[in-house]
Amino acid sequence: MSNPVYQKEIKMSVRTVRFALLIMTFNGILAVLSLLSLYGAINRSRFFGSVQFTNVIQTYSTVVFIEFSMFMLLVPAITAGSISGEKERRTLDLLLTSRMSAVSIIVGKLRASLHVVRILVISSLPVLSFVFIFGGIRIRDLLLVLLALLITGTFVGSVGILFSAISRKTTTATVLSYGSLIVLIFGSYGALIFLQYLNNNGIGILTGGIGRGIYALLFNPALTFCALIYDQVGSRDFIMEICTKYAPTESGFIIEHWISISLCLQILASVLFMLLAAWILNPLHAVTLPQPWKKAGKAWKKDE
Repeated sequence: MSNPVYQKEIKMSVRTVRFALLIMTFNGILAVLSLLSLYGAINRSRFFGSVQFTNVIQTYSTVVFIEFSMFMLLVPAITAGSISGEKERRTLDLLLTSRMSAVSIIVGKLRASLHVVRILVISSLPVLSFVFIFGGIRIRDLLLVLLALLITGTFVGSVGILFSAISRKTTTATVLSYGSLIVLIFGSYGALIFLQYLNNNGIGILTGGIGRGIYALLFNPALTFCALIYDQVGSRDFIMEICTKYAPTESGFIIEHWISISLCLQILASVLFMLLAAWILNPLHAVTLPQPWKKAGKAWKKDE
């Protein structure tokens, strides 16, 4: 049976001019950048007498990174208002009094929010497939990139849903969502650099790098995505470079299968965030004021 919340949100979001403009703008930016890069690669080939595959591969990685960055900007804005918007419109109580459980409401909201992400991913396939003109990237690699984008979008979307369930205002949920992503992406790597700086200057207590602290970066979606792209283009082993620089003593199964483990952890974290959001949304778990506070509040209203 289809989720009623999902059906309602899809009908309201897809049948708008704004949705069509979003798809056109998103793919238009990718198409312009791809064509410009492709034109530059072909123009340079006139001087070398042959097509430089390195330039084509760099164009592919640049366009994919741009698409990833746009996803990081779009998804929190879409999901942050999913629950808090219902609170502002005072329609959340109607959803909670229906036969749907809190988990069904959260899942429906997340599916509806990520529906835009799925359409953007699929619609960008023609733009990303320009690299097949010259070769160097397999279809499996492109599909793996799209899968990573969907998993990362779900992970980031679940963060937005969680803060949307906690916050009363959409603005607050949006700020918290973007702030948590900044801390997760830039803050975790910045903390890594800071600890290494202390270690190199003899200020810290670490020896041989940060050690197992490197595994905290498994929840950094940007680092994992960079590792995936660099692994596909064959330019360098991004994870090994980081481990060599910051945690030279660490090696083994997790380091060798970093990308797969990180994506699985993102899926697990998405499920946990959704369950936590459903638990917060459940009226049975609402925080109640003590009885003296309630009486004081009623008395204060009467005085007004």
